[in-house]
Amino acid sequence: VGNPTKEEVDNFQHVYTESKDEFCQRNNLSSKPIIAILAGSRKQEIKDNLPSMLEAARHFEDYQMVIAAAPSIKRSYYKKYLGDSEAKMVELQTYELLTHSTAALVTSGTATLETALLNVPQVVCYETPVPKLIRFAFKHIIKVRFISLVNLIADKEIVQELLADRFSIYNIANELYRILPGQPARERMLANYQIVRERLGDAVAPDNAARIMVEKLTSNIAQANIP
Repeated sequence: VGNPTKEEVDNFQHVYTESKDEFCQRNNLSSKPIIAILAGSRKQEIKDNLPSMLEAARHFEDYQMVIAAAPSIKRSYYKKYLGDSEAKMVELQTYELLTHSTAALVTSGTATLETALLNVPQVVCYETPVPKLIRFAFKHIIKVRFISLVNLIADKEIVQELLADRFSIYNIANELYRILPGQPARERMLANYQIVRERLGDAVAPDNAARIMVEKLTSNIAQANIP
């Protein structure tokens, strides 16, 4: 039936006209290219993922790190995990931030799809407890092959998923380097994003779902001879 996120992103792109310079000036950011940090919307996700994401991104001195703060999380909570990082934060501006970002580190969730639809190369990061057990489960028990919406929709690995035993500062930094400008992996990822767009289609997802439900209900009623 598609996904409502596509319509939300499309609507945003139709009306958003702010330049990168204007965005940076309004949010007291520098003029450096941006690496967006989307560390999740729950406290546990932020606690588990943000420190490693920041540590990996700090190796890229030509870039500035900007965190998309979740609206339900106070800034004081983020500050506990910033350490000596110079990362800045923006609130209620995730789409604006991604629009002007060169690359992104993203905790798995809807944000992975938003990042893809806004055409930003990304690395998906998700730390888990007992990582070796989680990897065993993925190999032998869990039926799905991927955790990110981007890969699930495309049914192929478009973005790198660093979870369980693959989650490390070294791996995050290495994969981030591979999607920066001038790297072949960046162009492959951007090209493959088109698969996601095509699979989602142009239908308005809630309307499409409602239409299918009505058709099926009508068909079932007719088959049951219910007046």
